[in-house]
Amino acid sequence: MSELEHYTGNVWTHIISLHREDAERLGYNNAQAWRSLLRTHRNEKIPPQDFRWYAAFHDEGKHPHVHMMAWSVKPGQAYLSKDGIRQIKSTLTNQIFKQEMLHLYEQKSESRDELMRETRRVMLELSQQMSESVCEHPQAEQMILNLVQRLGEVKGKKSYGYLPKALKKQVDKIVDQMERLPVVNECYQKWWDLQCRASDFYSEKERQRPPLSQQKEFRAIKNAVIREAERIRQNQISFEDRDMEDGGG
Repeated sequence: MSELEHYTGNVWTHIISLHREDAERLGYNNAQAWRSLLRTHRNEKIPPQDFRWYAAFHDEGKHPHVHMMAWSVKPGQAYLSKDGIRQIKSTLTNQIFKQEMLHLYEQKSESRDELMRETRRVMLELSQQMSESVCEHPQAEQMILNLVQRLGEVKGKKSYGYLPKALKKQVDKIVDQMERLPVVNECYQKWWDLQCRASDFYSEKERQRPPLSQQKEFRAIKNAVIREAERIRQNQISFEDRDMEDGGG
């Protein structure tokens, strides 16, 4: 307090908190562990000789936590935004949960690949049913036929990134229609649960699952839909998964 009594610059304060079970399991239930962590990652913006920081560890109830305050001895030397504080907390989170996050991201990657495979398989089955005049999913099949017709009006590269806006919306609707099929919905929900678990390391809040078409991580599904629709248009329907690999765009 004596150092800050006549200080005119910015002082940044934030709280880093853990669940009790995580603190106990990972060894962050004592001041020494927190001090070591904070010393390692305490500053990237202010020269060490000018940097000042203090932290207090509170071993309280369900949420052991530290209060941290930091500043430069030279007022106005550095600026830290709310986003900057979030980045600091993200760095600390990555360090604390490093091993668990690596395992979680491996699971998430496997789940992503499974969803891609199942969605492509469903698209191939729809194509085969359409070629054999078998109608098990009439709404999805009609949407694909509409896309087939409209693709004939498109010149140039037929991939999602190059399509007109209206046609992109049509592809999105097909992807969202496929999401309603049980096998695709189950795979997507599995991936989404893992995604939420990863996000909970940084911020615990209720999240609503967005439509599959709005997930940037699954843009390859859109291109798979476009390629299969183009094969139908050219009467060159293929049912081999190797032909469905994403080509970008």
